Amino acid sequence: MAAITLEEQVADHADELFALLIDPELHRFTPDQPPISLDALRQRLARLESRQSPDGRETWLNWVIRLPDGRCAGFVQATLGGGVPAYIAVVLGRSFWGQGLASAAILAMLSQLQARHGVRRVRATIDPNNARSIRLFTGLGLVPTCDQAGADLVVTGSVRQLLMHRQSRRQPSSEIRTTFVPSCT
Repeated sequence: MAAITLEEQVADHADELFALLIDPELHRFTPDQPPISLDALRQRLARLESRQSPDGRETWLNWVIRLPDGRCAGFVQATLGGGVPAYIAVVLGRSFWGQGLASAAILAMLSQLQARHGVRRVRATIDPNNARSIRLFTGLGLVPTCDQAGADLVVTGSVRQLLMHRQSRRQPSSEIRTTFVPSCT
């Protein structure tokens, strides 16, 4: 597993993140768009520094993924609130794909979420065409989730996404056994 450090994300990370996030390939499977400017990204990160949604119902936790050589590889994030599972996500610059960094960063985040916030259940929404992310999250023990209507696809705006979940009974580790549930029938 790759050695990384998670740093609480702040507006000062905008320069490093902008260089990664302007890549349109990173946004191919998400409703997000590349930042329109460095200043716009800096303003967004400054808003996220509050760690709270404007109505105070959600906690926003964002960390920059730092490599041992000091480079920024991307970020991980979690949204907590309302007693529901935490929603998690990872964005990694393309030049860092395939090195185990996303898995290492998510496992480190899960450890933080469990230790500091008591989080035991997490969810991720993934475009069903994004095979790379499905493999990543499945490898970390997330499985497709059936919502109350019995479907494992949810619609966010006009985007259909696969909803996956994981419930932890113990401290996350890099040796997670994986079960894949292909459908909710």
